Amino acid sequence: MSKKEQEKLSNQSLEQRKCNFSLTGYSNSRSSGNFFTTPQPNLSFDAMTIVGNLNKDSAQKLSEFMSIEPQIRLWDILQTKFKAKALQEKVYIEYDKVKADSWDRRNMRVEFNPNKLTRDEMIWLKQNIISYMEDDGFTRLDLAFDFEDDLSDYYAMSDKAVKKAVFYGTNGMPETKYFGVRDSDRFIRIYNKKKERKDNADIEVMSENLWRVEIELKRDMVDYWNDCFNDLHILKPNWTAPEKLKDQAMIYMLIHEEGMWGKLERHAKYKYKNLIKEISSVDLTDLMKLSLKANEKQLQKQIDFWQREFRFWK
Repeated sequence: MSKKEQEKLSNQSLEQRKCNFSLTGYSNSRSSGNFFTTPQPNLSFDAMTIVGNLNKDSAQKLSEFMSIEPQIRLWDILQTKFKAKALQEKVYIEYDKVKADSWDRRNMRVEFNPNKLTRDEMIWLKQNIISYMEDDGFTRLDLAFDFEDDLSDYYAMSDKAVKKAVFYGTNGMPETKYFGVRDSDRFIRIYNKKKERKDNADIEVMSENLWRVEIELKRDMVDYWNDCFNDLHILKPNWTAPEKLKDQAMIYMLIHEEGMWGKLERHAKYKYKNLIKEISSVDLTDLMKLSLKANEKQLQKQIDFWQREFRFWK
């Protein structure tokens, strides 16, 4: 084969690799030569917390309404505070003026998973509870990406220095991965959603696999829900790809023994993080970004529904 023909074939191969990525997923060849496709994940807000202030009159009116409303279970009732659950325990409501004044924060919060509420229940909650609140806004949003794929053999890492923990199942495979700490402004979980549903609620998921990447945003980070995981990578590295045996051994060790990262100097961490990205044919966060972009307007309409005058999204 001539040099010109070799260059032409190389360019064709490059274009083919570029085309392997599409809005519906990645197509990548494994060592066996077979192709697999990771479908685009389902995306939703999985948890919301709205806080605001009740003035004296609103607190009295809301308390009176809640005390007779059959869809609400009210307890811990005093003149300056109450707690309640509504809509078959799907919504948690708490008002505490004394604590709010002493901590200089808003005095009422409402917590719920919008995926568990019907359209009518959302309207009821907005009109009968949240409408009483002034100066209201979000202090927590959870973004959930659901993959019908087995993510146990994917390697997840961050460009930033964040605390990471991995928990393994009885089969020795990873079942849950955490990034950050629970009380931080951003906390990321990657876990086997199918097993979690089976263990906690005895619900059988029909899909062969269901894994969730969940990004919990609090306080100021809620304003960046559409740009909150640029430092995250969910990779499928081929540790045998580097030419040097030393690099192969180091990457294999770092992938399988998370604690070894702490023993590396800064320049070595930088080197091997970049190398792991280079030898990975898949980074699922690219697919997550596309899914977020495709659903951004619809998700923003959901946020606007809770924060503005009543208008349900379509």
